[in-house]
Formats: sequence, C-alpha cells, structure tokens
Amino acid sequence: MKQNREKNISKDKIEKLTFLFNQGKLLELIKEAKQLILKYPDSIFLWNILGASNARLKKLNESEKCFYTSIKLNPNFIEGHYNLGKTQKELGKLTEAILSYKKAIEIKPDFAEFYNEIGGAQIELGKISEGVSSYKRAIEIKPDLAEAYYNYTDSVKIQINDPILLKLDKLINKKNLSEKDSAYLFFAMGKAQLDIGNPEKALQLINTGNSLRKKELKYKIQKSKDIFDKIKNNFKELNIKNEKTSPDSISQPIFIVGMPRSGTTLVEQILSSHSSIYGAGELDFLDNAINLIDWQNNKIQKKDIIEIRKNYINELKKISKSTYTTDKMPLNFRWIGFIAYAFPNAKIIHVKRDAMATCWSNYKNNFSKGGLAFAFDQIDIAEYYKLYEDLMDFWQKKFPKKIYELNYDKLTENQELESRKIFNYLGLKWENSVLEFHNNSRIVQTASNIQVRKKMYKGSSQQWKKYKPWLQPMLNNLKKN
Repeated sequence: MKQNREKNISKDKIEKLTFLFNQGKLLELIKEAKQLILKYPDSIFLWNILGASNARLKKLNESEKCFYTSIKLNPNFIEGHYNLGKTQKELGKLTEAILSYKKAIEIKPDFAEFYNEIGGAQIELGKISEGVSSYKRAIEIKPDLAEAYYNYTDSVKIQINDPILLKLDKLINKKNLSEKDSAYLFFAMGKAQLDIGNPEKALQLINTGNSLRKKELKYKIQKSKDIFDKIKNNFKELNIKNEKTSPDSISQPIFIVGMPRSGTTLVEQILSSHSSIYGAGELDFLDNAINLIDWQNNKIQKKDIIEIRKNYINELKKISKSTYTTDKMPLNFRWIGFIAYAFPNAKIIHVKRDAMATCWSNYKNNFSKGGLAFAFDQIDIAEYYKLYEDLMDFWQKKFPKKIYELNYDKLTENQELESRKIFNYLGLKWENSVLEFHNNSRIVQTASNIQVRKKMYKGSSQQWKKYKPWLQPMLNNLKKN
C-alpha cells in the first residue's frame, strides 16, 4: 500500500527531503514538503518526514497531526505508530503514547525498542513495576539494547543475584560498540555497582561513562562562563517597568529554579498536590521565548520583555487553566532577570541543596539532554555550580525580596513547617493534601520520577560522603574561590 502511494514522487524529491532533514534544514524542508503534499496528499513518506521535522522544532501538536495522518493512510505503518507514541510521550499524553506503542508491537512483536519506550512512559505515570517489566522484556528480545539496561538499572535497586549483572558484564566487554551505547552501559553497570556496594569499581565505570558523554557533547566550561558574564552585564543597570497582570487574567506562573538534582521535582510534587496549582513540569517556553530575541548582542529593551511575556503566556494558556501553574525548569535560574521584568507578580522559588550532594547527583546520571552538558566532568560540574551560586547572589542583590529561598535539607527534615512557609509565601490557603505528595498521580518526566512517588526521604544529601575518596577533583574545585 505504502509503495503504491509513493510511486508518483520522484526519487530525487525523496532524497532531497531526506538530505534536508539530516542537515537540520527543517524550515526549508517543511516548506517544500507542504507544497508536495498538495500534489501528493496520500504520501505516507511526506506526512512522516513532516511530522518528524515538526517534532524536532518542538511543534509537537503539528507533529502529532502529521503522524496521525500517516497511520490513517496505512494502519500498519509501524514507524508512524512509533513516532506518534514518542510525540505523545513528549506532549505528556502518556496513556495515548502507550496505546500507540502497543499498536506498533501488534504489528511487530519482536521490536525491543517499543518495549523500552513503553517502559519510560509507564515509569513517568508512576507504574513502576510495569515499567521495569517492559525494560526486562526489551532486554530479552534484544540483549544488546544498551539504553534498556540503563533504564532498568536506573529504575530498581540492583541486588547481587540479579541476572542483569551477568548480561551487563558480558555486553560491556563486547567489541565494536558505539560510544553512545558504551556510555549507557558504563552508567548502568556503575549504578549497579553502587547498589551492591562496590564504590571503587562503580566510580571507575561512571567516570568512563562521563568521559564518553563529554567527548560526544564537546562541552567547554568557558562557554558557560561567557554566557553568565553576559547575563550579569546586561542586567546590571537594567530597570524596566512592567504592569502587573490581574490575578484572574492568566494562570499565574510559579517558577521553581535551582541546580538540576537540587530537589525541584520534590517541591513541584508538593505544590501540585494543592487544588489551586497545576504542575506543568520542565517547560521550555521561557527558553524558547528568550531565544527569539538577540539579548547577547543587543541591549535588552521593554519591547523584548513584552515579547517574551506574550510568547510565554500564549504557550501557558494552552496547557493550564488553574489559578497557578508551576514551571520547574531548574536552569531558569539563569533567566530570573527576564522573569522579574516580564512577570512582575510571578512567584520564584529557589531550591538550594548541599553543593557536593547536588554535584554528585548530577555526575552519576546520564542525562540525555544536551543542556546539561556540564554534568559529565567532575571539575566542570563544580565550576558550573560556582557560576550558579555567583549568579544567584547577583539576582538576590538585584531583586531583593523577589526570590523565595528554600533549603532542600530543611524541607526533608521538617516537611510540614517548611511547606507551610512556602504556601504562606504563595498566599495560598493550607491544604493537608500537600503532605501526601507521594500519592500525587501527576506525570513526572524527570530523573526523580521514582523518588517522588515515595514518602519524604531524609539524609540524601549525606550519601555522597560514601564516595568521597573518588570525588576529590569535584570537592577540591568547589573549595576554590
């Protein structure tokens, strides 16, 4: 069926669009594909590549429509079901995503990647045991699916008699592995060795995994230093007046900021257990809005602030009608100046955790998103942490009383007292439901998605001390001025 529908599109057109996609020339591709679709509306190839291009551009609603069309044209188009599932997962439509993946499995039962993807969606929904079973099934079908090993070890506490250890040991020594797969396996085995109590071996493996990821991302700390300097220079003398919005005009944003792995997910889980607050997770709305203005090369003007506000609010309206909406993108700490001017009545909660605990928690995780490229080297992460501290000090002086400072460890030690302080800052009536945050059934799409399904855990910020002998580069760098 697919072949018949593609026969009128020349091979040259298909090759050109594929080339544009591979080169990242997505806007050019979309323009040309839309013109071709007018002539070939039944082309599965065109709808699929259009959907994939929109997905890369984060135009997920448009992407979803394209993939729906591709599988409507051919219900057995397996790639369409898979791509639709991935898009739905990113949109937070996890139940729908699971159905899409299951449809793909019906067509091709032995495709391990589908089980791996389903496992991720199940974990995010809080269906931990089902997610773990899906990862196991992926590994059974494809014993060399490296990402599934990482996902599995990240989702359970490994026991010394777990068969996964033998499989990992065999696979990790296999020749001709890609660097990406090797990184997954080193992190997976590193986590397993931490769990069974072999810290020296664990750190050797984690160090190797991090080295591979740093090589892949080609990260240089100087780039971050330059950006942080530009931020401070641009906002040092800046003073822009902006009108406050009526509390009823939009869902008021609550920005939860800090270093990744500092407790921001826990804080959002607590807040979103309140009846007036919708937990939206890590939104890229602010990043996208700021990237539309050339703030690094030009002086920031009021029109830029208005544009950022308009673009952000337009996106926020699409996802929330609650009185308040949390945006817990941790790295938004860089953009507090934009937040303060664009959203004068927004609430900003800065979550701070012990420096070594935060850095260690970042270092031991294999983050798939390139935005955390600083996390794959002990010295880099320590340097980045100091940049973060310096910038937060700058914001506190620039916007006194604007930012609520929340100590993660105090929150874990005295949950109710610190939670009451937060809601007092927000001006919201206390609800006992916020103490039962672990029962909150909302979707959690971060590395803490399993932890926040459990009751408050005390003492996590001391765990790094077990590994102190192997974390000296990080520790020594944090101590330097």
